[in-house]
Amino acid sequence: MKTIDRYIIALFLKNIAIAAFGLTAIYLFQQITGMVLEETFPIRQVLIFNLFQLPAVFVQMLPPSVLIGTVLTLSGLNRTNELTAVFSLGIGLKRIMALLLVFVFAISLGTLFLQDSVLPGLFKRKTNYYWREMKKRTDFYLDVKQNRVWYRSKNLIYNLKAFDLKTQQILGMTVYSFDDRFNLVQTVESDKALFTPQGWKLLTGTVTQFVPNDPFPVSEKFNELRLQIPETPKDFQEIEKEVDGLRLGELKNYIDRNQNAGLDTKSYQVKFHSRFSLSFIPLVMCMIGIPFSVRGRREGGLAKDLAMCLAITFFYWLFYSIGLSLGSNGAVPPVMAAWGPTLIFMAFALVLVARQEK
Repeated sequence: MKTIDRYIIALFLKNIAIAAFGLTAIYLFQQITGMVLEETFPIRQVLIFNLFQLPAVFVQMLPPSVLIGTVLTLSGLNRTNELTAVFSLGIGLKRIMALLLVFVFAISLGTLFLQDSVLPGLFKRKTNYYWREMKKRTDFYLDVKQNRVWYRSKNLIYNLKAFDLKTQQILGMTVYSFDDRFNLVQTVESDKALFTPQGWKLLTGTVTQFVPNDPFPVSEKFNELRLQIPETPKDFQEIEKEVDGLRLGELKNYIDRNQNAGLDTKSYQVKFHSRFSLSFIPLVMCMIGIPFSVRGRREGGLAKDLAMCLAITFFYWLFYSIGLSLGSNGAVPPVMAAWGPTLIFMAFALVLVARQEK
């Protein structure tokens, strides 16, 4: 790598780091302040809770940080005439663009690694800390596996094959009931459970009673059974959130299993594809920032550069959020919902770059 390349990359990396640190700090400050003012949690618990989501916030702040880093680096070089000097050495805009994009591509790969290997584990730890330490629900337990969902509340443990929030039904439900000494006293298995105003209605299953001092449990089949339990579909909504704690391979298997069960998986598919598209948004942000940074002599200084970055970021996230919502609702295919805004802005960036080179 040439000296000029190292100089540009070092300046680029410094600007990205400053932007990422600043944006992450602002976001977390707002989150912490809101939780302290609105909730009754001690400051220590609020800080620990937000510490768990620090890497996730950092990943979300990377795309605008790359845009800010690109604009500050190139516009700064442009204002000091260093960019003109670089061009006079025979290093064109394509060369600089390739240099920055290769570096940002490495950042995108690192982001994808974080999303698949680090963030799911931290999400589970954050969820457990929230319910057990902050909400004092020490009996609460929720774990979404590739083939089953385990949910514990007080003296009940639920094992679910699939849960459909839209239809408020559970497929493949088993309820384990325990006494105060945590001895198993009853299991209820059913093919399907529907929630009604009178409670849960279980269809086609078996009730097994475990009697103390009797080695033989008593089982009885049923076609329909009313089950009175404290949990409602609102409680099982946590399953939807817990999907964020799955790695990409696990999420894919979870989607396939729910599809085979006949459930609507569009929202899960959007989450799956958005993890990839989110990782490579920094590439688009870098491409958009380059033509805006090298147009003639720039005036307005740092304030104008930052304002432009914020405007671009706002419109990008607006379209990105709309795309994800349309995909979750089934208006557009999940792949297009996750990648459509990225492709549109990338095409826009290529047009700007092509015009700049003329």
